[in-house]
Amino acid sequence: MIDASATDSPPQSLAHRFASGEASAFDDVVAEFSPRIARLVHRLIGWSGDTDDIVQEVFVAVLKRQRCFRGDASLWTWLSAIAVNQCRSRLRRRQSWRRWIGFQRERFESDASALDRDETSQRVRQAVSQLKQDDREVIVLFYLEEQSVKQIAEMLGRSYNAIEVRLHRARHRLALLLKDFSDEQP
Repeated sequence: MIDASATDSPPQSLAHRFASGEASAFDDVVAEFSPRIARLVHRLIGWSGDTDDIVQEVFVAVLKRQRCFRGDASLWTWLSAIAVNQCRSRLRRRQSWRRWIGFQRERFESDASALDRDETSQRVRQAVSQLKQDDREVIVLFYLEEQSVKQIAEMLGRSYNAIEVRLHRARHRLALLLKDFSDEQP
């Protein structure tokens, strides 16, 4: 006879175990969510040696704040908010935002052809990297991480309406960047 508690637990059960402070729950959270957190971090800051460090910092922060998780939001929403904040902190520690944008632009120009032959996909990624941090966050969370506006609002600590407005403006700015690209094409 198989013990039901020994089988894989659904995420809601994991959230309950984590919120109650169960010792093994943290290890299960890391195993369950670290690939998604790594993908989110990569999408927010790009490829760099910082990605693995930031993922570790996220889970250190998660462990320190475990008692703060009440289960009001989903576990993924709570973890994502911590990841976004860790990325913001890392970016603030860099000397200047403009220098970072220049690095991203150079990275895309030098690596894009080798990594991705699809010019449209390459241009979209480049355009997203040129967005301001706030705009890039909502675009990445909504389109790439497939989070709802409500979930993004919870993650970023903003109102639903504020996120809708930010998403609308970010889409507009992204469209302008992509329009510039299409105007440059022969």
